[in-house]
Amino acid sequence: MNKSPYLLDGRLSDVMAMIQVLALSEKTRRTEEGMTGELQGPPKSAANWIAVGLQHREFFRVKPEGPKPAHISLIARNAQEATQDEGGEQKRPLLSSDATAKLMQLAVDLHARQLQRSEAWRTTVIPIVIAVLAAVASIFSAFINITQKPQPVGFAGICNEARPLAAESPR
Repeated sequence: MNKSPYLLDGRLSDVMAMIQVLALSEKTRRTEEGMTGELQGPPKSAANWIAVGLQHREFFRVKPEGPKPAHISLIARNAQEATQDEGGEQKRPLLSSDATAKLMQLAVDLHARQLQRSEAWRTTVIPIVIAVLAAVASIFSAFINITQKPQPVGFAGICNEARPLAAESPR
């Protein structure tokens, strides 16, 4: 069974950190070195930031290495219309704090949903296992009762028991 990337230790915090950097920084995209420098270290849940981006295509676009080094950007920011700065270079505007907060909330919701899905088996499997164990115990108990030799119990059995005779009374 494939484990959701959201369930990896530290993944949610890595995704949230990437969203903040790529949404609120002047630079629209970052290389691995740029992300590591901005976030002061590698991610906790993967070998590098590019790997995190590749596993979360719902938020990030990763451009593979070519003439330029591989880089990562935020899809929501790339969807905005580009503007030209004073140097004639095209830039994407920063995401608003509301849009950034919504993306971060979406990451939290996706994490919660994956966590809930990963634990859903407990609500069906555990009761089934308990029912099967109870059925096996009942069958085993019935088998034991059938195979044991029954002891005669009843009025005839009680009457045939040896009883001390009462002393005969004088006549």
